Amino acid sequence: MIKDKINPFIFKGTLVLFGLFALQAVCTYSVMAYYGLLSHFKPTLYMAMLYFSLGLVIWIKLIRYFFKYKRYPMAEKNFERLKSDFSGIWLNPHYLFAFLLPMICLPSFMSLFSSMKSIIHIIQPFYLDEFLAKADRFIHFGYDPWRITHAFFGTAFFSILLNYFYNLWFFIMFGFTIWHVVNVKSVKRRMQYLLCFIIIWPLLGSLFAVFFSSAGPVYYGNITEDHSLYSPMMESLRGFHAEVKDAKFWKIFALNTQDILWADYLKSDTKIGSGISAMPSMHVAVAMLLYLSAKDINKLAGYFMLGFLIIIQIGSVHLGWHYALDGYVSMILVYIIWRLLGKWIDFQLRSSSFSKAL
Repeated sequence: MIKDKINPFIFKGTLVLFGLFALQAVCTYSVMAYYGLLSHFKPTLYMAMLYFSLGLVIWIKLIRYFFKYKRYPMAEKNFERLKSDFSGIWLNPHYLFAFLLPMICLPSFMSLFSSMKSIIHIIQPFYLDEFLAKADRFIHFGYDPWRITHAFFGTAFFSILLNYFYNLWFFIMFGFTIWHVVNVKSVKRRMQYLLCFIIIWPLLGSLFAVFFSSAGPVYYGNITEDHSLYSPMMESLRGFHAEVKDAKFWKIFALNTQDILWADYLKSDTKIGSGISAMPSMHVAVAMLLYLSAKDINKLAGYFMLGFLIIIQIGSVHLGWHYALDGYVSMILVYIIWRLLGKWIDFQLRSSSFSKAL
């Protein structure tokens, strides 16, 4: 049972989370107002995610409580015990504050990120693609990274498999994040993950994406008018896709998604998942965060997420979404942010422990 007196850092950390949510909203609104783009300010794009998440969490908790209740002695299986459990745990105001605030804010947070991503090219037209392509080739000893991935995974089977893992990323991220939101008693691990999660999306995915505005290999020819560099990669992917054209669920779905995103870009449309940005890679950034958090849980989870991180990095290049450098930069930045947050949280926990001792 959660104690009436919540750890002071949980309360403070939740307030910091709310402050970061508010800061993102204010900054996004201010930027859009400055550029006359408030029609793109859509904080409710992912509102359905809130209702789904709350329903999912309540359902899982009810199932867990059902099995817990079944283990009670017969004498304790009564209304008073149910009332005690629900008022002490589910309706505990401290728990509700720490749990509901991020749960309620996350859908708007992701909605504002999508809103901002859809106008990156308006604020800062794509300009860095040629440099990133050259840098990619330079750090890979004269080879384009996509040629390396296609040399090892250049078949329809592996390309489609990489695409499935790339799409699986959203569900793993979503599930892992909700688990941390609910797991209030895991003080440091939970807060370190949530703070890092809330920081990297606007910092890397919005601010850095504007400064390093780039479209990615799949759109390289459209942006630079040089179709020779990445056309062979795209033709190869389309060839793999054509091999399984009659299959219903076994396809390279990225190709269709890339066409949709380009159409949204041409219309400057803002909707769920819209927006084009290469540097830095948020797919890799989040996968790196998942790995850093999972390895603190246990070794098996860490190994799984490390493998997932490697697959996402390879898939981002193989499918044409990103330059390899996009992922490398994301991993380094997330690691730095993670370590700094860990030191700050350790300091806060030591301070709260010292205050209690006094």
